[in-house]
Amino acid sequence: MTRHKLFFLGITLLISFGIVQAQQASVGITPASIDANIKRGTSYTQKFTLTNNTDTPLRFRCSVSDIWYDEQNNRLNGRAGTLPRSASLWIQFLPSEIIVGPNSATVVKAVITVPAGATGSFYAVPVFEGIPVNVTQKKVSTATIGVRFRGLMMFTTTEGSEYYVEIMGGKIQPPTASSELELNLDLRNRGTAHAKVRGAFAILNASGALAGRGNIEEKRFLPSQRNLIKGKWAGELPPGKYICIVTLSYNRIALEPTSMVYEIPFEVK
Repeated sequence: MTRHKLFFLGITLLISFGIVQAQQASVGITPASIDANIKRGTSYTQKFTLTNNTDTPLRFRCSVSDIWYDEQNNRLNGRAGTLPRSASLWIQFLPSEIIVGPNSATVVKAVITVPAGATGSFYAVPVFEGIPVNVTQKKVSTATIGVRFRGLMMFTTTEGSEYYVEIMGGKIQPPTASSELELNLDLRNRGTAHAKVRGAFAILNASGALAGRGNIEEKRFLPSQRNLIKGKWAGELPPGKYICIVTLSYNRIALEPTSMVYEIPFEVK
């Protein structure tokens, strides 16, 4: 499994009645993002490390839910197995509930069983919910603090995955005295696997001379997803006609990276 730098997609604090004394505390899970290439009909084991750098033991419940997006690219969350391209039903945590002692870390395993007929990319959200273990029965006002971490698991089959990202259109907002040039490209992923698209662009004047250049930061497109990818350039252009030449590329499992070239004419008045 491929592991990435820790980040939290979501964290929820649940506070009951009482007084909470501020303290330097840290609770975390790693890895929180996984992007793995998988073989159909094979089982894998992914380890997660639950860290509890507090003075209180925490009981963690491990589960899985679905993630997808709507037509406006808003994130959708759902029960396991209810959203498109769900991998949630492939995953079983062993154990599904565990206690992590104070100032310690514990490993929990997720067993991933890939169906033989799976093709393309599939997604799941591991959810880790922790609450303090009651260690005292003192009759005083207390506060119970819970944490909920949501990660992201992405799986792409090494066989049968289809890659096809299409440029639907593009637009240039010329630079002004108070704003940078902005490039907007409308992309749609018509393949069955997600693609991480990155790129660069060059600005040519009417004579074909280079007037400027910039980069387009990498952005992930899930299967069937349509969204904008943007680039900016901080510079000045005198009035005239120009053409912006955009080159986009993305990697494909077991294949050479592919590239696309797109031209956008525009005018600075």
